[in-house]
Amino acid sequence: MTYKYILQVIFFLSLSSYAQNTPLLKKTYTKVDGLDLNLVTSMVIDNDGFLWLGGTNLDTRTIILANKSLFLQRFNGNSFHNIYLPKLATPIKKVGQIYKRNDGKFYVKTVTEIGHILYLFDPITTKFTRIKTGAQLNDQIQLSHMFNYNSKDYIITQIGKKITLNLIQNNLSLKPIFSYSDFENDFLLSSSTQFIPLKDYCIIGDVSFPLLVLDWNGHVIKKYSSEAFKKSAKEITKFWIEESFKVNSKYYSFIRDQDQLFTFDEKAQDITTSKLKNTALKRKYLGACNDTFGNHVIVSIINDKMRFDHLKTDGFKTIYEETVKNSDFGYELVSNNLKEDLWMWYNNELYYYKFPKEDIKTYLETNSIRSIFELDTNDFIISTDFNGWFKLNTLTEEVSQFNPIINNNTLKPESSRNIIKVNDSIIWSNHKSSLLRTNLKNLKSEKFSHFPVICLEKPNDSLLIYGTQNYNLMSFNINTKTHKSLLKTDSLYIYDIEIKKNSSLVVAGTDKGLLVYNFKTKKHKFYNNKNQLKDTFILMCDYHKDYGYLLGTRSGYIIGFNPKNESFKTLYKDNLNAGIASILFDNDLWWINTFNGVVSFNPNNKTSSRFSINEGLSNNEANRYSALKTKNNTFFVGTLTGLNVFKPKNLKLKKDNAVLVLLNVKKYDNTLKKYTSNLDRSTLDFNQSIVLPSENRALELHFALKNSKTIAENYNYRYRLNNKEWINLKHQNLIQIPNLAAGKYDLEIEALDFSMKRIGNTISLKIESQEFIYKTWWFMILLSVIIISILLWFLRQERIKKHLLENFSQGLIQSQENERSRIAIELHDSISQQLTLIKRKAQNSKQEEISALTNNTLEEVRTISRGLYPPLLKQLGLTESISQLLLDIDQETNLFVSTEVSNIDLYFNEVQALNCYRFVQECITNVIKHAEAKAISLNVIENKNSILIIIQDNGNGFSLSEARAKNSFGLKTIYERVRILNGVLSIKSKISLGTKITAKIPKKNV
Repeated sequence: MTYKYILQVIFFLSLSSYAQNTPLLKKTYTKVDGLDLNLVTSMVIDNDGFLWLGGTNLDTRTIILANKSLFLQRFNGNSFHNIYLPKLATPIKKVGQIYKRNDGKFYVKTVTEIGHILYLFDPITTKFTRIKTGAQLNDQIQLSHMFNYNSKDYIITQIGKKITLNLIQNNLSLKPIFSYSDFENDFLLSSSTQFIPLKDYCIIGDVSFPLLVLDWNGHVIKKYSSEAFKKSAKEITKFWIEESFKVNSKYYSFIRDQDQLFTFDEKAQDITTSKLKNTALKRKYLGACNDTFGNHVIVSIINDKMRFDHLKTDGFKTIYEETVKNSDFGYELVSNNLKEDLWMWYNNELYYYKFPKEDIKTYLETNSIRSIFELDTNDFIISTDFNGWFKLNTLTEEVSQFNPIINNNTLKPESSRNIIKVNDSIIWSNHKSSLLRTNLKNLKSEKFSHFPVICLEKPNDSLLIYGTQNYNLMSFNINTKTHKSLLKTDSLYIYDIEIKKNSSLVVAGTDKGLLVYNFKTKKHKFYNNKNQLKDTFILMCDYHKDYGYLLGTRSGYIIGFNPKNESFKTLYKDNLNAGIASILFDNDLWWINTFNGVVSFNPNNKTSSRFSINEGLSNNEANRYSALKTKNNTFFVGTLTGLNVFKPKNLKLKKDNAVLVLLNVKKYDNTLKKYTSNLDRSTLDFNQSIVLPSENRALELHFALKNSKTIAENYNYRYRLNNKEWINLKHQNLIQIPNLAAGKYDLEIEALDFSMKRIGNTISLKIESQEFIYKTWWFMILLSVIIISILLWFLRQERIKKHLLENFSQGLIQSQENERSRIAIELHDSISQQLTLIKRKAQNSKQEEISALTNNTLEEVRTISRGLYPPLLKQLGLTESISQLLLDIDQETNLFVSTEVSNIDLYFNEVQALNCYRFVQECITNVIKHAEAKAISLNVIENKNSILIIIQDNGNGFSLSEARAKNSFGLKTIYERVRILNGVLSIKSKISLGTKITAKIPKKNV
């Protein structure tokens, strides 16, 4: 009995319901993500939707020997950027407050060891402007937090015992409103100083002096004594305002160490406990936040539970609760719209909470939903993939475990693909390889195992039909409790089956096509022709009275099938190629639940709208088998993370007005010789050209979406260079290029939403990656010009040298000829005459021997004279002179001489003729002296454009290379004479085979 009693208790406990917490999307950011501040003391959201944080960093403490400055941190949804505060002689050790003005600029209160300093900060340009808070700019005074009243900004300053309320004017000067002095207490304005502005008076309080009620002229109306807030007669607490917030323009406060909520009675000019019920919080930590729309939230930690509360007319209403770690740190809160999200710093971490949309309610948000069954108007059975069944009451929004019991043990069914009602008390479903029969009244169940069930339908009162993976199409008789194979499908994965009411036709979608089976006739047919089925991978099957069987495929097709004429018609194609999970129908609209959002599709005009987590879905991927339309036209759509419940008429698309902006350009500064970051968006927004120096062509670009619905959305980014292929960055809003090849580039950056559609604008940048100077075109041209100039100079010098050598050679030869001519004339005119005179005297004196000797000498002189300068050259011409020369050689030597000389006199002047003659003469002389030849031939041939002189012998020959190496003067002379004639000389000689000398002299150059 005891055992049964315990089981009954467990059973009823499993039926007991529990309140369903409102699901919140929560994200956590730590040092790993770039949160470099060790303590966050202030947060604000700028006009572009970016989060700014101020606080302290351990590396900037006075006791740390490091030349580091404190910084603000900007978070754009993906990454943190550090914006450094100005460097001062007394370093800034803390940011006390960041306060946003109406124009979007910030007041930043900083803390040093000797006082507070106030700056105006522009989040666009990231420039700081120091504000004079005392008589002099450098006066060190204490400052309270800033606050806004009637659209004006105020701050309290302290000098000594005097505190002054100041209006911060547009010119950044402080205009005193009133002053108050307290000589009874030692106090120092800080972040704990509270200021509550009311119509006729204001309240100032601090941890170190009593609460004061003053009129706007500074007159003290009331001063609360230390007895003001007693917990008991014996326990007096130090009282000061811990947190304040507004609800419907009325201020509420929590007093330190007081559990009860306090309010301000303006008529009575008093602070009293709230008359609302349920307004006490025994909290460990507390924080409150108002947004610009007047919404509020109170966050507290009670017994290691963090609670989010709203103050209603009936007291605090908890909207969210979670277990948290113990911490000695307080926390900061900020939100632009508390109906959408909240940022919180707590326990050294930054948290983002996104509140659910009012249009969609989410249940079981940590579960993958598999099937949904409507018990009655308000109660539903929800099956999950791995955590069993739940019962949901939509009226009370309560969720409870609803698991079957087998043999007195609770079963958590896994992946129940369908829940089928047989009568008021019995349902059938599946769990792994078993079919389940469950009694709704006591949840007692039976299992009938055979093979894992993939999909399940009930065609009639006695039969269940289910599909399997690579096994059989199966049936189960619920009366006889027997499994039966209908058709072998071992090559198919049956994803879904649809059986029309009062039909024996089973339409089954598989991974390879469509299977149609008639369980009465036992006939089947398989369709996998891609001309009919655009995609043969079928995930779901459904039936619509107007369109027939609807087949949803993996690549996003919905195809209509008519079994009568075996026709297929494509009715819908998903523009993201998202797989089709299920379809719900609402009047003329199809609500298509896909693997990437829910699509509202009008089949008449083919228009569609896609809804996603941006509109409040818990996940963009819908699960198969988990969609239901209730009797009151409410949709249930199961996803990978949670069940979404909504009325389709209430679902509205949220327009995304986000704009992509460039936030930071980091590149090498050639002047400073280091990497620099440009955070000034006023210059970055001009899309000016970015120049990368050749010394370091690394580039880093940070960008983000401003004015997005929330900066914590997971947008996708991509970029491309020069219209080439897009490079996907996924969720990374950073481009890092370690070394961009030299050249000019057009860079485009785009942001994409969950459906990969472009959001807002495209950032277009021109980038010039400079080449090393020695690789630039102008440098190459300059270098080429210099090299060519040097080469031309050397060439000119060589030409000049050659010309000088030629002139020298010509001059030398000419000098030789002149000297020869002079000697020849001297021999002829002087020596020959004297020898002739001696000869005559010898003849007259009959001295025959002397006469004969003189005659021989005279002939020898004449021969030498003719050799020095041939007299026939002028008398007979060049042609005859050459012929006479060869005739003399023939007569005076034993050489066999052959000659053929064309008349070439017309082509040579006197000097050229002499050089030509000398060339021939010197060649023949060399043959006589050195060749030991038996024969010699000379041919002077006149061609069309040139004159060829060929001299050939059959003598000893010689080595031309050796002669050149010995610097033969005779050889040089021959070459030089031909060169003077602008001709080309060719010498071919072989030892013992003779020598052939050819001179080719152009006619036009002589």
